[in-house]
Amino acid sequence: MASDLREEVNCPICMDTLQEPVSIDCGHTFCSQCITEAGNTSNSLFQCPLCKDTVRRGMFKPNWLVMRLVEKIQAMGPTEHQPQDKELRCQRHGEKLHYFCEHEGELLCTVCREAKNHTSHRISLIEEAAQDYQVQIESQVGVLEQKEEEIIQEKVLGEQMIDDSMAWVLLEKEKALEEFKSLRQILDKEEKSFLSRLKQLEQEVAERMKQYITVTEEQLGSLRTLIDILKARLQMPPLQLLEDIQEILSWSEEFQFLNPILVPSDLVKNISETQTKHDSIIKILKNFKGPSALLLEQSSDSDWEAPGDDSLEPAESLGTDHLLGSLAPVTLDAASAHPDLVLSRDLKTVTLDLGPRGDSAGPADPERFYPEPCLLGRPGLGAGARAWEAELRGPADAACVVGVASEFAPRRGLLGLEPGAGFWVLRLSRAGCQALTEGCEAEALPVSPRKVSVRVDHDCEEVAFYDAATHCRIYTFHASFPGQVFPFFGLLAPGTRITLSP
Repeated sequence: MASDLREEVNCPICMDTLQEPVSIDCGHTFCSQCITEAGNTSNSLFQCPLCKDTVRRGMFKPNWLVMRLVEKIQAMGPTEHQPQDKELRCQRHGEKLHYFCEHEGELLCTVCREAKNHTSHRISLIEEAAQDYQVQIESQVGVLEQKEEEIIQEKVLGEQMIDDSMAWVLLEKEKALEEFKSLRQILDKEEKSFLSRLKQLEQEVAERMKQYITVTEEQLGSLRTLIDILKARLQMPPLQLLEDIQEILSWSEEFQFLNPILVPSDLVKNISETQTKHDSIIKILKNFKGPSALLLEQSSDSDWEAPGDDSLEPAESLGTDHLLGSLAPVTLDAASAHPDLVLSRDLKTVTLDLGPRGDSAGPADPERFYPEPCLLGRPGLGAGARAWEAELRGPADAACVVGVASEFAPRRGLLGLEPGAGFWVLRLSRAGCQALTEGCEAEALPVSPRKVSVRVDHDCEEVAFYDAATHCRIYTFHASFPGQVFPFFGLLAPGTRITLSP
C-alpha cells in the first residue's frame, strides 16, 4: 500500500521523507544532510546509526532507486499515501518496537535493546510483558473492587449513624420545646402569684400608713392646743392666770406622745416571707441566665452554624434540668478506693497506678472496691438534686466509667455495671462514649466528650449526662433509687486520670 511505501522511505535519523537519499557501506540509506552531520567527526571512520557497523566517512553513494521511489510517492494524492493505522516506531532509530524494558518502563526497538544502558535490565517481548501486566491489572482491579465494597458498607453504616443522630436531635428538640413550654408556664404562674402578693402587701402598707398618719396628726393637734392655752395664760392678768392653773399644768405635765406601731408583726412576717421567696426566685433566674448567656456567646463565636431557625440550638438541650442547681463540690472517698488508685491531697484527682501488689487476697476492708479499680465520691444524695463535673485525662488509651452508684451496689468481685446492679454510668475513652444499660449492654453514643457533667435528681429518679464543653445532653437514665446514691468512678487503663470540679 502507499502508506507502507511512505514509511519505508523515511529517514531513520530525521524520521521524515528522505531528501537526496544516499547509501553508506553497510547498505542503510539516509538523507544526505542527516548522515553527513552524523558522520561529521575528525576520524575517517564512524558507526552506522542503525546497525553500528563501522563505515568510511565520505563514501556516500546516491541511491537513485530510492530517489525515484520518493518522487513517485510524493506525486501521489494525499489520500493515496495517508497512513490509516500508523505503526509505532522508535523515535531515536525509526525501527519497529518489539521489546519492553521492565526497569525503565520503556518500549524498545532492536537497536535500543542492544544499547549499553539496557544491558543489565530485564527485557521481554511486548506481547509477553502485556500478558504479565494484564495479570497484575486484574489482581489490582480485584483489590480495588474489594475496597469499593468496604467503602460502600462504611457509607451505609455512616448514613445509619447520621440518621440515628438526626432522630436523636429531633427527639431532643421536641423534648426541649416541651420543657421550655412547661418552664414558661411555671414562670408565668409564679409571676402572677408573686405580683398578686406584692399588690396585696402594697395595699396593706398603704392602709397602715394612712392609719399612722391619722393617729399622729390627732396627737399633734392636741399638743398644739395645749401649747396655745399655756401661751394665752402668759398674757392674762394674775387673777385670770391663776384660775384652774393647777389643772392646766397637770394636763400639760401628763401629756405623752402615744407612738403607734408603724408596721405590725403580722405585716413584717408577710414582708419577710415575700422577700425570702423573691431572693430565691432571683437566685434561680441568675443561675439559669448565666450559663445560657455563656452558651449564646460560645455559639456565636463558633464556626458551627445551625441549619435554620427551627434547628436545635446547643442551649436548648439543657431543658429544665439546668434548674437542678449550680455545680456542687464533690470529693473522692478514699475509704472506698481500690488499692491501686492514687488520690491527690485535695481529693479531686484519682490516677490508676498498677504497681506491685503486696497482698493478692486484696484489702480486708469491705468498703473498698476490689478487684475492680473503682471508688465513690462524697457527699451522697438522698433527696433533691445535685450536679458535678468529671474530666478524663491520661495517655491515648485512657478510659473510665463515670456516673452514680447506689449505696447498696456491690463492691467486691466482678461488677456488673448496669442499672439493675445499682450503677448508672457512661464509659468514656478517646474511641467514643457508651451508655452501660441493662445486661451491661454498651449503647454507642454519637459523641466523644473528655469532660462530662453529671446531674442527679433524686426526687425525679433521673441521672442525666451532659457534654461539659457544649452543655448538650448526652444521655439520661430513668432510675429507681432504693436509698442514697453516690458519685461513682472506675478507671479502666493504666495511667488513666479523672479530675473533679468544682
